[in-house]
Amino acid sequence: MAHLRLFANLRESAGTAKADFPGNTVQDVLDAAQAAYGTDFARGMSIAKVWLNGDPAEPSTPVSDHDEIALIPPVSGGALAARTMDGSGGLLVVALLAALVISNLVSTPTFVFVVVGTALAWLWDTTDVLRLRSISVNPIPLMIGATATANGAYTWGAAGFAGGMAIAIMITLAWSVLDPTQRSTRAVAVAMALAIGSSLATGALTMTHIYSIPMVIAAIAIAASAGFAAWGVQQSGGEVGGLDPNLGMVLGAVIAGVISGLAAETLTLTTMILAAAASAAGLIAGRAYGSLMRTGSVIHTARAPGLLTMFDAAVLGVSAFWAAIWIFA
Repeated sequence: MAHLRLFANLRESAGTAKADFPGNTVQDVLDAAQAAYGTDFARGMSIAKVWLNGDPAEPSTPVSDHDEIALIPPVSGGALAARTMDGSGGLLVVALLAALVISNLVSTPTFVFVVVGTALAWLWDTTDVLRLRSISVNPIPLMIGATATANGAYTWGAAGFAGGMAIAIMITLAWSVLDPTQRSTRAVAVAMALAIGSSLATGALTMTHIYSIPMVIAAIAIAASAGFAAWGVQQSGGEVGGLDPNLGMVLGAVIAGVISGLAAETLTLTTMILAAAASAAGLIAGRAYGSLMRTGSVIHTARAPGLLTMFDAAVLGVSAFWAAIWIFA
């Protein structure tokens, strides 16, 4: 039997992320899935991109046992194909955000531990999705780099941050040399992009915490508000004042920045507005960065597959936030 992997609204319609179906061709497998999951699933499947073992597939493409077919709802003409957030992914995002906020108030070692754990979860989720594109990226060197950067920033400040980034780059390159499965140009490029992004995020969050505990809460509030604003626009299908998800993200970030500047005595309004603007730019870039990693295309108007896609934007957003604080505060 062929393995069928489902994402976004298709996963919700089917009630599962994967299943096995018999068939000699891609179409045979899709027909069996349609018969099993009903009309809502069939409607979503009719506009989904079909991939076989990481490559685009036609209905007539033959399949055999252990082949993997992935159905990924596409974006066409700016319309949103996957309109709802996966429930388990949403709960996990909320839980990780709450853990970051609480640990920030407890102690620096606890916060660093949670920051690293969040980065490791994001890396695992991203590399898991990459396997659908037949890109094998081992998450272990990326995790080591993110951990080294966070702990370097905690122990030695800016110098440790820079040193951790160097370690992340070197260990990723070394791993690609030592592991034959990681030596393709595509695998090295993707691994390096993930290593740099995750290490920047863990180091920037750690440095922000060392600078000011309220600043971390502001950074998380800005990223979370921007992410949920983008999600809300997606849910509406672009019917909220004509906004698209990127504009919704900017609006959410700026509003959260203004509120943070007004609410915390130790934060100035001007600095928070500048940091929110920088963070918004980073969040939009991070959204494109994450979708490129996960799908091979830059998607601005829909959520890419995976449980922790809302953290894609935050990876570069918190880095831009820290850069703004470092320059203006």
